[in-house]
Amino acid sequence: MHQEILAKARFIAEEAGAFALKAFHERDKLQIDSKGLLDYVSEADREVERRVKKALCLAFPEHGFKGEESGGALVAPCWVVDPIDGTTNFLYGRPDFCISMAFVDEKGPAVAVVHAPVHRRTMYAVRGVGAFENGKRLQPRSACDHELVVNLCFNYKRDNDVDFLSKVNQLVELKHQIRICGSAAWALCQAASGQVDGAYNGCVNSWDVLGGQLICAEAGLEVGPYVYEQGSVYAYPKGSVLKDTLVPYL
Repeated sequence: MHQEILAKARFIAEEAGAFALKAFHERDKLQIDSKGLLDYVSEADREVERRVKKALCLAFPEHGFKGEESGGALVAPCWVVDPIDGTTNFLYGRPDFCISMAFVDEKGPAVAVVHAPVHRRTMYAVRGVGAFENGKRLQPRSACDHELVVNLCFNYKRDNDVDFLSKVNQLVELKHQIRICGSAAWALCQAASGQVDGAYNGCVNSWDVLGGQLICAEAGLEVGPYVYEQGSVYAYPKGSVLKDTLVPYL
């Protein structure tokens, strides 16, 4: 059953991604609103979510829906969707943004699809089956004890600034290299696919990370508790020194 759900979800994500890519190339024409400090929403976010929600409701009328822009309750069975994770990247012409979709059943996240339109990459996972890209199993980096590359992502709120900068400084002192992706879901996917050694996302919402968390877990990474409302998450290889150098500082 989950494989059938995955097949439909991949199609829906990639169809919505085609629209998002067109909007990305025409972003100067988009209406943009502010939801708060450096927290933007464009008409592209709303339209992608509308398309994804409509398609999912037609395909799975018995499933609920929770989206960043339209809201909803996370009551299983339910889809949790971020239509454009990394809106600021999207609006500034940066390629690291994605559509993130997670299906949650009574046991937790069961299916995940994360599609990055500019990169033309789709990563996906089914609980208990594994994580893949184009049919190839994802291969994270193996645990090692030398200097590591870590993706960080953090919601921008003034109350968090000092805390966040303190964490960055601590990691740099531990001789880890820091990358700031700007998309929580894609930051996790980069860890799952071995583009970085690990990832940490602070003060994020369920729609930001549930898809990426399942993909990381099914890729074999150690993953922090699933975020059903708001919280912080991490992902790193089992046995990695990040267990001692990343997690305690975050």
